[in-house]
Amino acid sequence: MWSSNVAIYSNQASKINYLDDERPPWGWSDGSMENTGMSFSVSKLFLLMEMPLAIPRQLTIPMVSEEVWSKPYAVASASLAPILLVFLWSTQDNVSNQSVILSYCVGVALGCTFGILAYNCTVSDHPPRQFLLPWVLGGFIMSIVWFYIIANELVALLVAFGVIFGINPSILGLTVLAWGNSMGDLMSNVALALEGEDGVQIALSGCYAGPMFNTLVGLGISLLLGAWSKKPSLYVVPEDSSLFYTMGFLITGLLWALVVLPRNNMHPNRMLGMSLITLYLIFLSFRVCTSMGLVTLAGLS
Repeated sequence: MWSSNVAIYSNQASKINYLDDERPPWGWSDGSMENTGMSFSVSKLFLLMEMPLAIPRQLTIPMVSEEVWSKPYAVASASLAPILLVFLWSTQDNVSNQSVILSYCVGVALGCTFGILAYNCTVSDHPPRQFLLPWVLGGFIMSIVWFYIIANELVALLVAFGVIFGINPSILGLTVLAWGNSMGDLMSNVALALEGEDGVQIALSGCYAGPMFNTLVGLGISLLLGAWSKKPSLYVVPEDSSLFYTMGFLITGLLWALVVLPRNNMHPNRMLGMSLITLYLIFLSFRVCTSMGLVTLAGLS
């Protein structure tokens, strides 16, 4: 299962489907040669645009799926993954030149070692039958690393858009970043909810379990790493009074669901859904108005 998820992120699964099925990636064809040529041109254009990210991903994420196994890619990923990790670490603040040089030496040594082991312990016909867990864990870890890289670039891009167009970065974070980050969960939860009773229960649990994991684990790991990077001095969280207003809206939504669901024997109804959507629209309008300076409250500008 992990190898399938890694295959999706490393763009290998889409390549397989496209090779097995000559239809365009969006799935329809009217039989016209002109439309087929146009679809092929558009797909080639998107492929060329994706290459600067797709090729480094494929060269650093180990793949052990039977359908996409390639020994040269496996050896390259085992060799280059430690170097990528060292490169990311060396870009952090407060890293001395001696530490950077030493880390690159260690990364190159580990990369060469892993590459030699991968070359000697694998064959071209099929993925490794033994020691499969290190390959899967390596692909999982490197997928998370690429998530980290793309997330940092996305935040930098949003800040750049805010500077160029004069848009408050808070508005971009509340709209574009929040919607894009939650769109996958939204679509999967809606699809589950349309399946019926069991799907509704799963979707409702996912709506609360996903943000809980992100808040507790994500925030906990972030604070742990932040405090670790500042030791032995104290790690000071930047003061943001708007957090109290955001937490107020969040607690209101949770309490409202906690009141409505038990009264309906834990059956969500239209009133609960519309009230939660209305509460979110009120929160979004409130934060946008405060970010633009239309509304002034204590701690907000």
